[in-house]
Amino acid sequence: MAEESDAPASGPAESVADDAVDPLTSPRLDDPRFDSPPPNHGTGQTPDGEPVALPPLVAGAAREAAEAAEKYASTRPSGGGGSTYSSEHAGQRLDDLSSSSSAKSNPPTDSDEERRAALVKSLPDADEDTPLMAQIQEDARRRIELRGRKFPRPAKTRVITVANQKGGVGKTTTTVNMAAALAQAGLNVLVLDNDPQGNASTALGVDHRAGTPSIYEVLVEGAPMADAVQESPDTPNLWCLPATIDLSGAEIELVSMVARETRLRTALDQYLEGRIAAGQEPIDYVFVDCPPSLGLLTVNAFVVAREVLIPIQCEYYALEGLTQLLKTIQLIQAHLNPQLHVSTILLTMYDARTNLAQQVAQEVREHFPDVTLRTAVPRSVRISEAPSYGQTVITYDAGSSGALAYLEAAREFAERAEPAVGGGGAMSSTVQRAWQAADAMASAHNSTSAPASNGSGDDAGTATPQQQEEL
Repeated sequence: MAEESDAPASGPAESVADDAVDPLTSPRLDDPRFDSPPPNHGTGQTPDGEPVALPPLVAGAAREAAEAAEKYASTRPSGGGGSTYSSEHAGQRLDDLSSSSSAKSNPPTDSDEERRAALVKSLPDADEDTPLMAQIQEDARRRIELRGRKFPRPAKTRVITVANQKGGVGKTTTTVNMAAALAQAGLNVLVLDNDPQGNASTALGVDHRAGTPSIYEVLVEGAPMADAVQESPDTPNLWCLPATIDLSGAEIELVSMVARETRLRTALDQYLEGRIAAGQEPIDYVFVDCPPSLGLLTVNAFVVAREVLIPIQCEYYALEGLTQLLKTIQLIQAHLNPQLHVSTILLTMYDARTNLAQQVAQEVREHFPDVTLRTAVPRSVRISEAPSYGQTVITYDAGSSGALAYLEAAREFAERAEPAVGGGGAMSSTVQRAWQAADAMASAHNSTSAPASNGSGDDAGTATPQQQEEL
């Protein structure tokens, strides 16, 4: 019996070549093996001629995709060759979206948006019962809509602090990948690495060894920021002010200094003005990466910024620290920076296969509808691998699910107009609502015995008398 059970398993495995390409598990979309179709491509056979049995759902969806692609290809003017659909034709159509010119004999009659919409419409439908096909379809839609697209340039420099006192929620990952996505879309972006760990500097590929001019010299010694800013080697129009190990002792040294809370803001204002005076292009976005704490480094980051982007991991523990963070933002706004406000919340590490992630996402969207991005960043191995190569996921694997999610989040963020904030020490209505909602959510979570509720959110609308008195 053992020999009979082992034989079928070993036969097909030996017949598949080591370099055979599986389109569902291929690690890189820019793999050179994709330059030309593999042997017997589209025939349902392995390179050695053995039949391949696909799951019915995958096979059916693949047939629908091929038929839709053929149908769309037949409606587009051809260049004299055959009308066979291939990856080269699809890539050429997407490349055409990023250029305004076309063949003289076939001038475009529709806009880029209409052409993108036509490509998206040609994709096969997928539902929640087929999560794999749903993810494939979502990635294909994002490739079509984002490839070659330029994001709008803000009227003035937007300074955003990425903060959350809880560690491991994706602050640094969000900072570097949002910055890289905006830079790739043609904007000028500066990243201030305000975390002693220096992980943002690593991901952007800039030198941050001990002795390198860094944010420490800017904060403690008053050095000009221009002397320490480095350009990312992998992404044009992206600069970084690195952090070294010296920054770990900066909070102690800042305690006795004059204007300790505004030193970073003063240095950034001088740097931005210096670029304009030197005839350089202005910076469109400044992202400030923060340590997982609420010390003087984070206070400096809140004072230098006008907006706060809060990444929230799709787990209940990530919601508990939100209350204290928003209270800190209120204090900063009341005493040091009246323009500070929460402009964006981004859901990270989202796993649609789990009920918990869906429940947390639903609760966050219900309580923060105005500031939560529609895009959620999924769990992705590529996002975790990229820093080990000194890159962001945008440059490491631009076709991965994580890279496409950050590109779409950056597009959504750029297309949102910066909300107006009232002057004085009054807290903005957005921050006030978020603060009250976070208190209610944390109170409801602490008062229940089970770590996960039913997801309806009915028990998250009341606070304890002590919390009501604080509010």
